[in-house]
Amino acid sequence: MTAPTMGTEYDVQSKIDSFAEKIENEVPEELQDRAWGLVLDALYWVPQEIDQLVEGRQTPGDKETGGTSAKY
Repeated sequence: MTAPTMGTEYDVQSKIDSFAEKIENEVPEELQDRAWGLVLDALYWVPQEIDQLVEGRQTPGDKETGGTSAKY
């Protein structure tokens, strides 16, 4: 895993707001569900990446990690 970009919850909300505005204003209505599907697809791996980030911060002897890193 590479080092993640730093950001805040506000940054994420702003980015999602910009996606919503772009989809609403630039994507034909019949394609808007597919455009939101692209956003969902991009977010699919986020929970696993967060878990991997947290696991990387735990000490090597932690029972949860067992000293191995997960690959997704």
